[in-house]
Amino acid sequence: MFVPEKQFSHQELKVIEVASGLFITDGVKTVTVDEIAKELGMSKKTIYHLFDTKAKLVSCCVNVVLEQKRQEIKEVAGLGVDPISEMLELGKLNVQTFKAFSKDTLKDLKRFYPEAWELVDEFKEKDIYQHLLTNLNKGVASKDYRDNLQVKIVAHIYIGLLDSAMMQHSLMKTNISLDEVYKEHLQMHIYSICSEQGRAKLESQLINIDYS
Repeated sequence: MFVPEKQFSHQELKVIEVASGLFITDGVKTVTVDEIAKELGMSKKTIYHLFDTKAKLVSCCVNVVLEQKRQEIKEVAGLGVDPISEMLELGKLNVQTFKAFSKDTLKDLKRFYPEAWELVDEFKEKDIYQHLLTNLNKGVASKDYRDNLQVKIVAHIYIGLLDSAMMQHSLMKTNISLDEVYKEHLQMHIYSICSEQGRAKLESQLINIDYS
Protein backbone atom coordinates (compact mmCIF):
# COMPACT_ATOMS: atom_id res chain seq x y z
CA MET A 1 0.00 0.00 0.00
CA PHE A 2 1.23 3.50 -0.83
CA VAL A 3 1.93 5.44 2.38
CA PRO A 4 0.70 9.06 2.21
CA GLU A 5 2.54 12.10 3.52
CA LYS A 6 0.78 11.73 6.87
CA GLN A 7 2.64 8.84 8.43
CA PHE A 8 0.45 6.21 10.02
CA SER A 9 1.69 3.49 12.33
CA HIS A 10 1.90 -0.05 11.01
CA GLN A 11 -1.18 -0.98 13.01
CA GLU A 12 -3.15 2.02 11.72
CA LEU A 13 -2.23 1.19 8.13
CA LYS A 14 -3.34 -2.40 8.63
CA VAL A 15 -6.76 -1.20 9.84
CA ILE A 16 -7.01 1.34 7.00
CA GLU A 17 -6.14 -1.26 4.37
CA VAL A 18 -8.75 -3.76 5.56
CA ALA A 19 -11.42 -1.12 6.24
CA SER A 20 -10.88 0.51 2.82
CA GLY A 21 -11.34 -2.82 1.08
CA LEU A 22 -14.60 -3.48 2.91
CA PHE A 23 -15.92 0.06 2.37
CA ILE A 24 -15.17 -0.13 -1.35
CA THR A 25 -16.76 -3.53 -1.98
CA ASP A 26 -19.68 -3.42 0.48
CA GLY A 27 -20.47 0.28 0.94
CA VAL A 28 -19.45 2.55 3.78
CA LYS A 29 -22.62 2.75 5.84
CA THR A 30 -23.33 -0.98 6.01
CA VAL A 31 -19.82 -2.02 7.11
CA THR A 32 -19.58 -1.85 10.89
CA VAL A 33 -16.53 -1.46 13.09
CA ASP A 34 -17.39 -4.89 14.50
CA GLU A 35 -17.03 -6.39 11.01
CA ILE A 36 -13.71 -4.62 10.47
CA ALA A 37 -12.45 -5.86 13.83
CA LYS A 38 -13.53 -9.43 13.02
CA GLU A 39 -11.78 -9.31 9.65
CA LEU A 40 -8.61 -8.09 11.37
CA GLY A 41 -8.80 -10.48 14.31
CA MET A 42 -8.66 -7.37 16.48
CA SER A 43 -10.91 -5.98 19.20
CA LYS A 44 -13.27 -3.13 18.42
CA LYS A 45 -11.77 -1.32 21.42
CA THR A 46 -8.35 -1.36 19.76
CA ILE A 47 -9.76 0.16 16.57
CA TYR A 48 -11.46 2.92 18.54
CA HIS A 49 -8.19 3.54 20.36
CA LEU A 50 -6.53 4.15 16.99
CA PHE A 51 -9.45 6.04 15.44
CA ASP A 52 -11.82 7.88 17.79
CA THR A 53 -14.87 7.37 15.57
CA LYS A 54 -15.87 5.46 12.47
CA ALA A 55 -16.10 8.81 10.68
CA LYS A 56 -12.43 9.46 11.44
CA LEU A 57 -11.51 6.00 10.15
CA VAL A 58 -13.49 6.63 6.96
CA SER A 59 -11.69 9.96 6.43
CA CYS A 60 -8.30 8.31 6.92
CA CYS A 61 -9.23 5.59 4.41
CA VAL A 62 -10.29 8.21 1.88
CA ASN A 63 -7.06 10.14 2.46
CA VAL A 64 -4.92 7.08 1.74
CA VAL A 65 -6.89 6.12 -1.38
CA LEU A 66 -6.67 9.68 -2.72
CA GLU A 67 -2.92 9.79 -2.10
CA GLN A 68 -2.64 6.63 -4.16
CA LYS A 69 -4.56 8.34 -6.97
CA ARG A 70 -2.32 11.42 -6.76
CA GLN A 71 0.72 9.18 -7.11
CA GLU A 72 -0.84 7.47 -10.14
CA ILE A 73 -1.49 10.84 -11.80
CA LYS A 74 2.14 11.85 -11.25
CA GLU A 75 3.46 8.56 -12.63
CA VAL A 76 1.29 8.70 -15.74
CA ALA A 77 2.14 12.37 -16.33
CA GLY A 78 5.81 11.43 -16.10
CA LEU A 79 5.59 8.88 -18.93
CA GLY A 80 6.00 11.62 -21.52
CA VAL A 81 3.38 10.16 -23.86
CA ASP A 82 0.98 12.12 -26.07
CA PRO A 83 -2.10 13.61 -24.33
CA ILE A 84 -4.55 11.00 -25.66
CA SER A 85 -2.36 8.12 -24.51
CA GLU A 86 -1.95 9.87 -21.16
CA MET A 87 -5.73 10.06 -20.64
CA LEU A 88 -6.19 6.43 -21.64
CA GLU A 89 -3.36 5.22 -19.40
CA LEU A 90 -4.85 6.99 -16.41
CA GLY A 91 -8.24 5.70 -17.49
CA LYS A 92 -7.00 2.10 -17.29
CA LEU A 93 -5.95 2.67 -13.68
CA ASN A 94 -9.26 4.29 -12.81
CA VAL A 95 -11.20 1.42 -14.37
CA GLN A 96 -9.35 -1.01 -12.12
CA THR A 97 -10.25 1.15 -9.11
CA PHE A 98 -13.93 1.36 -10.01
CA LYS A 99 -14.23 -2.37 -10.80
CA ALA A 100 -14.19 -3.12 -7.09
CA PHE A 101 -16.55 -0.31 -6.08
CA SER A 102 -20.00 -0.96 -4.68
CA LYS A 103 -22.58 1.43 -6.08
CA ASP A 104 -23.27 2.44 -2.48
CA THR A 105 -19.73 3.52 -1.61
CA LEU A 106 -19.74 7.02 -3.11
CA LYS A 107 -23.39 7.57 -2.26
CA ASP A 108 -22.72 6.63 1.39
CA LEU A 109 -19.71 8.93 1.58
CA LYS A 110 -21.63 11.91 0.27
CA ARG A 111 -24.69 11.34 2.42
CA PHE A 112 -23.31 10.11 5.73
CA TYR A 113 -19.65 11.20 5.90
CA PRO A 114 -19.45 14.84 4.78
CA GLU A 115 -15.90 15.39 6.05
CA ALA A 116 -14.64 12.46 3.99
CA TRP A 117 -16.64 13.66 0.98
CA GLU A 118 -15.03 17.08 1.27
CA LEU A 119 -11.68 15.35 0.71
CA VAL A 120 -13.05 13.80 -2.49
CA ASP A 121 -14.41 17.16 -3.65
CA GLU A 122 -11.07 18.85 -2.94
CA PHE A 123 -9.27 16.12 -4.90
CA LYS A 124 -11.55 16.64 -7.90
CA GLU A 125 -11.38 20.43 -7.78
CA LYS A 126 -7.62 20.65 -7.33
CA ASP A 127 -5.77 17.52 -8.45
CA ILE A 128 -8.06 16.28 -11.22
CA TYR A 129 -8.79 19.79 -12.44
CA GLN A 130 -5.10 20.71 -12.62
CA HIS A 131 -4.22 17.47 -14.42
CA LEU A 132 -7.00 18.10 -16.92
CA LEU A 133 -5.81 21.65 -17.59
CA THR A 134 -2.28 20.43 -18.23
CA ASN A 135 -3.48 17.61 -20.47
CA LEU A 136 -5.86 19.83 -22.44
CA ASN A 137 -3.27 22.53 -23.03
CA LYS A 138 -0.76 19.90 -24.15
CA GLY A 139 -3.32 18.41 -26.51
CA VAL A 140 -4.15 21.77 -28.08
CA ALA A 141 -0.45 22.48 -28.56
CA SER A 142 0.15 19.08 -30.19
CA LYS A 143 -2.98 19.52 -32.36
CA ASP A 144 -4.46 16.29 -30.99
CA TYR A 145 -7.29 18.35 -29.46
CA ARG A 146 -9.42 20.99 -31.15
CA ASP A 147 -7.70 24.38 -31.28
CA ASN A 148 -10.88 26.20 -30.19
CA LEU A 149 -11.19 24.42 -26.85
CA GLN A 150 -12.02 26.59 -23.83
CA VAL A 151 -9.79 24.47 -21.61
CA LYS A 152 -10.97 25.76 -18.23
CA ILE A 153 -14.61 25.27 -19.17
CA VAL A 154 -13.94 21.80 -20.59
CA ALA A 155 -12.11 20.78 -17.40
CA HIS A 156 -15.07 21.84 -15.27
CA ILE A 157 -17.51 20.08 -17.61
CA TYR A 158 -15.49 16.87 -17.35
CA ILE A 159 -15.64 16.94 -13.56
CA GLY A 160 -19.34 17.78 -13.58
CA LEU A 161 -20.14 14.94 -15.97
CA LEU A 162 -17.99 12.56 -13.95
CA ASP A 163 -19.95 13.46 -10.82
CA SER A 164 -23.20 12.89 -12.67
CA ALA A 165 -22.09 9.56 -14.10
CA MET A 166 -20.87 8.26 -10.75
CA MET A 167 -23.82 9.46 -8.67
CA GLN A 168 -26.79 9.44 -11.07
CA HIS A 169 -29.76 7.72 -9.43
CA SER A 170 -31.07 6.15 -12.64
CA LEU A 171 -27.80 4.27 -13.12
CA MET A 172 -27.91 3.12 -9.50
CA LYS A 173 -31.08 1.18 -10.35
CA THR A 174 -29.37 -0.80 -13.11
CA ASN A 175 -26.81 -3.59 -13.10
CA ILE A 176 -24.29 -1.37 -14.88
CA SER A 177 -21.02 -1.33 -12.95
CA LEU A 178 -19.16 1.86 -12.09
CA ASP A 179 -16.16 0.85 -14.20
CA GLU A 180 -18.40 0.53 -17.28
CA VAL A 181 -19.94 3.93 -16.56
CA TYR A 182 -16.50 5.46 -16.20
CA LYS A 183 -15.18 3.91 -19.45
CA GLU A 184 -18.10 5.38 -21.39
CA HIS A 185 -17.59 8.76 -19.74
CA LEU A 186 -13.86 8.76 -20.54
CA GLN A 187 -14.32 7.87 -24.21
CA MET A 188 -17.12 10.40 -24.62
CA HIS A 189 -14.85 13.08 -23.16
CA ILE A 190 -11.86 12.32 -25.39
CA TYR A 191 -13.94 12.00 -28.56
CA SER A 192 -15.58 15.36 -27.87
CA ILE A 193 -12.28 17.26 -27.62
CA CYS A 194 -10.24 15.57 -30.35
CA SER A 195 -9.22 17.13 -33.64
CA GLU A 196 -9.32 14.94 -36.75
CA GLN A 197 -5.69 14.05 -36.11
CA GLY A 198 -6.45 13.20 -32.51
CA ARG A 199 -9.52 11.15 -33.36
CA ALA A 200 -7.45 8.98 -35.70
CA LYS A 201 -4.97 8.37 -32.86
CA LEU A 202 -7.76 7.66 -30.41
CA GLU A 203 -9.54 5.15 -32.63
CA SER A 204 -6.32 3.29 -33.40
CA GLN A 205 -5.62 2.97 -29.67
CA LEU A 206 -9.16 1.95 -28.72
CA ILE A 207 -8.98 -1.04 -31.07
CA ASN A 208 -6.39 -2.71 -28.86
CA ILE A 209 -7.00 -1.13 -25.49
CA ASP A 210 -7.10 -3.54 -22.56
CA TYR A 211 -8.72 -2.20 -19.40
CA SER A 212 -8.22 -5.43 -17.46
